[in-house]
Amino acid sequence: MTHDTDEEPTATQNSPGDADGDVAALERDLAAAGEPYARVTVVRREPPVSANVGDRAVVTRDGELRGWIGGAACAQTITATQAAEVIETGEPRLIGIAPDPADVDRPGLEAFPMTCHSEGVLELFVEPVRPRQELVIVGGSAAARSLARLAAELAVDVVLVDPDGDESGLPDGARVLTDTEPSAVADAVGPEPLVVVATMGSFDARGVAAGVLADAPYVGLVASDTRAGEVVETAAALVDADPEAVADRVTNPAGVDVAAYTPAEIAASLLAEVVDERPGRGGGGPPVAAGPGEPDAVADSAAVESDTGDSTAAGSDAEDGPDEAVDPVCGMTVDPASAADTVDHDGETYHFCCRGCADSFAADPDEYLDADTADAVTS
Repeated sequence: MTHDTDEEPTATQNSPGDADGDVAALERDLAAAGEPYARVTVVRREPPVSANVGDRAVVTRDGELRGWIGGAACAQTITATQAAEVIETGEPRLIGIAPDPADVDRPGLEAFPMTCHSEGVLELFVEPVRPRQELVIVGGSAAARSLARLAAELAVDVVLVDPDGDESGLPDGARVLTDTEPSAVADAVGPEPLVVVATMGSFDARGVAAGVLADAPYVGLVASDTRAGEVVETAAALVDADPEAVADRVTNPAGVDVAAYTPAEIAASLLAEVVDERPGRGGGGPPVAAGPGEPDAVADSAAVESDTGDSTAAGSDAEDGPDEAVDPVCGMTVDPASAADTVDHDGETYHFCCRGCADSFAADPDEYLDADTADAVTS
């Protein structure tokens, strides 16, 4: 390979002699780490630029350019800037750099001025290379499991967060996480996952909090508007964040606006929105309303929630015995030996029917405790 100029390579990139090996090694390392990057290839050149057709480079997410596209500093700066946008949008682009951009400007190409004294012309194809994205589905509801099956047709890795650990009926290769702690979920998944929370009231707040900690570009929540507000408040408390900032990260109701009623129909609605939110698909627009909730999953949920948004159900008519407690959030009678979760507060232990109630209580105990309630749950 020959280079017809005396330009010296800058500190931001390799010399032409070792560029190919370095780029290949870097791409392997980035792929192993699950890091997105941009691949840049010289597709046309006019002298006196020092690059040849086929020379290539990699631009990392933090803007480092490695490889060889010629020694012109202005070309490297333009390339790094354009590559950053390609990584962000997931959409490839063809760029041209010439002393007079009008000379190369044409449909399908973005032209920029070559301001370096060496002049010459470069045309570069900049393409995004993203790791296989993970779709994290939080919940063991019928809609969540149906979504996991449908998503197997997409180029995503399916991760189901289900404390029951039930792997039956899931697609090959799907992972199941049983730890619902937000930090544990965030640590177990790769960068920028797509997150759909469909626990139907069981531990929605933990799913939203996990999406925030994982820096998910999309966090979809299947919930009524009233319950969504409560979920956001609790999730914000779990990650010690501003509730408004968390609310801005959440799409609710998740899914496209279709007449979805059955779990499979709701899953199809969710999948359509996931497709639209994937990089390069034009996602990121305003959320669209979804169909109604999932009757079967709600009926199976430990905490049934009415459309009125009243988060505290009427107390149980069951007579409390020494082996029973009352969930202070929803009023359900709970067997302390098999309670889904417990919270210690002011020297007392409170028992809960589900993790969602426990998280709500832990975020603001005073909201759920008055004199009568405190006596009931600790008796």
